[in-house]
Amino acid sequence: MLDLASDLCALLDRGHRVAVATLVAVDGSAPRTVGAAMAVTDDGHVSGSISGGCVESELVEAARAVLAGAPAQMLRFGAGDLLEPGLTCGGSITVLVADLAALGDEGLHQLRRAAAGLDAVLGLTADGGACSDAPLVVLRTARQPDLLVVGAVEFGVALCRLGAAAGFRVTVVDPREVFTTKERFPDAHAVVVDWPGRWLADRTWSTDDAVCVLSHDPKVDLPALDHALRSPAGFVGAMGSRRTHEHRMAGLRDRGLTDAELARLRSPIGLDLGASSPEHTAISILAEVLSVQHHRTGLPLSTLTSRIH
Repeated sequence: MLDLASDLCALLDRGHRVAVATLVAVDGSAPRTVGAAMAVTDDGHVSGSISGGCVESELVEAARAVLAGAPAQMLRFGAGDLLEPGLTCGGSITVLVADLAALGDEGLHQLRRAAAGLDAVLGLTADGGACSDAPLVVLRTARQPDLLVVGAVEFGVALCRLGAAAGFRVTVVDPREVFTTKERFPDAHAVVVDWPGRWLADRTWSTDDAVCVLSHDPKVDLPALDHALRSPAGFVGAMGSRRTHEHRMAGLRDRGLTDAELARLRSPIGLDLGASSPEHTAISILAEVLSVQHHRTGLPLSTLTSRIH
């Protein structure tokens, strides 16, 4: 449910009644993990998902019944057959369908914390209420990770859009006022006209955060990377050819960075997807950021035998 917090709060603020189907238990293989949710509004709008489409139609009907006055429902789905909804992956899931209003003030407070990108903890009861004493399930979400895009270039426009959709709080920094506008980066949390090195000097970062330097200008790149590589940011990458990378490394050594700090730099940035357009390059970059953030290989799942989730 907390993964839909922004959408749910916006619907409430517009005066809608909302029923939410929340995945509260998983046994075996399933498309999504506990906490995944799907919302249905009083005017028929549907957002989110519980599975890959296997059980959503049944859940929409259950949500409509709740909005019509039925009590909260606990639905269980297994493998199913041709005549009933079920999972094709062989596992089983339990889904709670309840009116969002049942959360009460404290539950809605946690929902709004999640929508604001803050830590949130929400314990759910079997009737869809919120509690901290012996809940049916506890949902948690961490602070929204930051993604800093250095360089208001077209690659940055695409990365900002994808990063925001993937749950990052995106900030774009570039000293060129004509390019660094909210109109070009509508999905950004903040658009800052400043020298990135100067702006970065006053910021703190966590291991969940990512810094992507895309500007191709040493006057911009080197000071930004200097600060980022000395910070705790979990991902620091820079765009450019391998020749550019060697020049950049030499410049960073001249600025006094250690071998250990330089080893953190991922450059050329991105995974090997054959990308050249801004959109494909942004996918390549974000895929590498996520693989580092989740401590995964970035290899095709078809070549691995380890658990997917």
